Amino acid sequence: MTDIITAMENRHAVRAYDGDRKIEQEKLNIIGEHIDRINAQSGLHIQLVTDEPKAFDSFMAHYGKFSGVTNYIVLIGKKSDKLKGFRSKGQKLTNG
Repeated sequence: MTDIITAMENRHAVRAYDGDRKIEQEKLNIIGEHIDRINAQSGLHIQLVTDEPKAFDSFMAHYGKFSGVTNYIVLIGKKSDKLKGFRSKGQKLTNG
């Protein structure tokens, strides 16, 4: 059991993306509409950030090593019971 907990604590991600690849405006509009709908229904605060190349450059982004990230979805909230819905809403958003 200790090995599993240690592995979970040490888990990190390494991802490389093509920072020059742009998302078409039509797709951005669809994603934005989904976010607006989820926010209205849930009371959560989800944002789409685009063309931000410094997303994972700070020491605060310590989950792993990411390169080429310029677009991302942010799930924002104060500590409360509402945060329990973030994971399922985020999955719904990314899975369509």
